Amino acid sequence: MDDLLDRSDALGLAEAIRTGEVSEQEVLDATLARIDERNPALRAITTAIDPEPPADGRLRGVPFAIKDLHFPVRGTVTTHGSRLFADAPSDDHDAEVVRRYRAAGLVLVGRSNSPEFGLSTTTEPSLFGPCANPLDVTRSAGGSSGGAAAAVASGMLTMAHASDGGGSIRIPSSACGLFGLKPSRGRMSFGPDAGEGWSGYSCTHVITRSVRDSAVMLDLTAGLAPGDPYTAPAPAGPFEQALATPPRRLRIAVWDGAPDGIELDPVARAALNEAVALCEELGHDLEEADLPVRRGDMGGAQGVITAAHTAALVARRAAQAGRPAGDEIEPVAAMMVERAKGMSAADYAEALRTTHRLGRLMGQYHASGIDLVLTPTLAAVPPPLGELVATADNVAEWGARQGTYSPFCAMANATAQPAMSVPLYRDDRGLTVGSHFIAPYGDEALLLQLAAQLEQARPFWLGPS
Repeated sequence: MDDLLDRSDALGLAEAIRTGEVSEQEVLDATLARIDERNPALRAITTAIDPEPPADGRLRGVPFAIKDLHFPVRGTVTTHGSRLFADAPSDDHDAEVVRRYRAAGLVLVGRSNSPEFGLSTTTEPSLFGPCANPLDVTRSAGGSSGGAAAAVASGMLTMAHASDGGGSIRIPSSACGLFGLKPSRGRMSFGPDAGEGWSGYSCTHVITRSVRDSAVMLDLTAGLAPGDPYTAPAPAGPFEQALATPPRRLRIAVWDGAPDGIELDPVARAALNEAVALCEELGHDLEEADLPVRRGDMGGAQGVITAAHTAALVARRAAQAGRPAGDEIEPVAAMMVERAKGMSAADYAEALRTTHRLGRLMGQYHASGIDLVLTPTLAAVPPPLGELVATADNVAEWGARQGTYSPFCAMANATAQPAMSVPLYRDDRGLTVGSHFIAPYGDEALLLQLAAQLEQARPFWLGPS
């Protein structure tokens, strides 16, 4: 059982259950025992969920966790990693995507740690405490889906739910040596409580050990739900089926951020070089290129949108609780609430206009013949715990530190494009920086084809360190 849980992906575990190699109950008992043993040192799982008998789906019997942010799970409190929500009423329904997870046969066993309101590149909420990286427990697991990544990398789970509003699937995947795909805007439903996340910046999917798990989960959970305002273009066929066909010879633009003043640490530089060399070895054409969208083009718009949604969430909870947020929210959220007070409707409308313009620019860029953009996922290895936590006195400095650590991921959130972090490089300390690929809007299949090719050439899940 230990070897199965350490080495298998979710599909492999489901197959072992289906064939009778192990029983659903044996897997559940072993998983809960691992959580009891490993979670205290990591703080990956924050809330236990009483397991229910699984549906007869493709992944029947596979244990799974839902990120404690935005997506309700009936019978649990969605705290958003905030003390303000700690005493909120329990959810009386499942999010649409949670309903689809249950229909796939997954067994929900817990909710995973998230920074307050998903606002940080590290998962260190004051409500639950810092989430440690299984590769080095003195370091950050990344954010905002740090709990999900830590649970998977530590061997507690084979995959976990995650969300991404500025890199929050890809950042912890990079930090913990996992595969993380951010889908296109509109690919996944935010129903029934919202039409979109953060005005389209945010999306949801999973963090996985294998490429095939990510593809199958897209097939099982993507698509329009009643009342959704829009959806991403339908794929040509099942995402899982796309894995069987190697990608055509691709033209890949390599961007290291130097024209924007971005500096890479030695591991990030080595990760980029490794990805370039492997892609060339596989027959693709790589070229250094300048991008039509720069980091400075999007920061202001994303800041307005994030502040607006954070302030609205805080206001809804304060009204529900019948008390002001006060010091129940952390300095970053307090800063955003205060910033929102000085913003106008015109500011918000202009931020949306800028966001959509950036998407048009990247769409035209890909139409000119560039298939993918390649960057490092992060500019550095995960920092020590505490380094990216803001205090009331250094929120502005905190923002700069965040941008220095994660200067690449947010572009795909602004432009609506799918993007992925692939764990191709690990240094002699066992620390990782992922390789980050961005595809044209709606073309997750191309990313998954390349990821499968890279995984076959350089298998990246070898079990917990």
